[in-house]
Amino acid sequence: MPIVRRLVLCLVMLVMAGPARAADETLSRLVDRFIIPHYQALSLTADAQEKAWSEFCAKPDEMGFETLQRAYLATADSWSQIEFLRYGPIGDEFRAERLSYWPERKNATAKALTLLLEKSGIEDLAPETFVKNSVAVQGLPALERLLFDEKAQVEMLNGLRKERRCAIGQAIAWNIVMIAHDVRLGWTNDVVEAIANPDTAKEATSRIATDFLSTFAYMRDSKLRPVLGKNAAEARPALAEGWRSKRSKRALALNIETALAVAKLIMAGKEGATPSTITTAASFAEALPEDFGPAVSDVKQRQQFYLLLDALAAARDKAHDEIPAVLGVTVGFNSQDGD
Repeated sequence: MPIVRRLVLCLVMLVMAGPARAADETLSRLVDRFIIPHYQALSLTADAQEKAWSEFCAKPDEMGFETLQRAYLATADSWSQIEFLRYGPIGDEFRAERLSYWPERKNATAKALTLLLEKSGIEDLAPETFVKNSVAVQGLPALERLLFDEKAQVEMLNGLRKERRCAIGQAIAWNIVMIAHDVRLGWTNDVVEAIANPDTAKEATSRIATDFLSTFAYMRDSKLRPVLGKNAAEARPALAEGWRSKRSKRALALNIETALAVAKLIMAGKEGATPSTITTAASFAEALPEDFGPAVSDVKQRQQFYLLLDALAAARDKAHDEIPAVLGVTVGFNSQDGD
């Protein structure tokens, strides 16, 4: 083959490989700087939460109960910051559902928790047995009920079933630890090695992009619209995520903060408006009241939520336009996408 033709062929191959290399670099950046660090953070907060439960159950008092509440809030925050991702180990063995079964369906968490509280002893709470329970009672929403329901402190410190309550809390906390560490190890030991394969890397990039794009619809359709209802009279504040622990606004704000961080990593060095549109949504989320309850039932205050709905729609549309093109992937239709 003539030298000139070889040079031309090499140049063509380099040009064609350029987008692939850029996508691989972006994937590596997402994994190394965002995904693994956030699963490590989740593992650390889960460890601290489990320790808090062990110490409290050994010597229950008001200060220990407050420590439990703070440990829960820290773990819930860690989850909110990586919640959007369903690709990888978190998608195996119903781990995401077991860690946080939300939105809750048919009052499943309350029913499953009631069944657990009616039993005696602790044999059924051993890790290998506890995982056979409903996913609705294995994670954060169940802990929130134990810690933030009305009279939760009284029941935990002085209730007739306080020992059983404590044992259930410990079982849930340990279950969250196991899930968090399984996911962390799955990424560091398995996924990182798997995505070294170009075909796997392509699929991983597409799946992560799909999860990222779906999060905007998830926030709108699961975290805002059901709470707002059709009008102020039909508002349902008890459908808000984390309303018992008064972290509805925080959970949403952290979701948006995550979306912004991921968008910036993907768009690094590229032109595009996705990060700025998400920043706008973040500003509207920050303006929301801490307690959604009175606000969603008030005609005037509801307008703040509609502004956020519109901002999330704009962010979704811009992200759909830009993210797949930057990553060089095709993202399929997701059932959560819509107006």
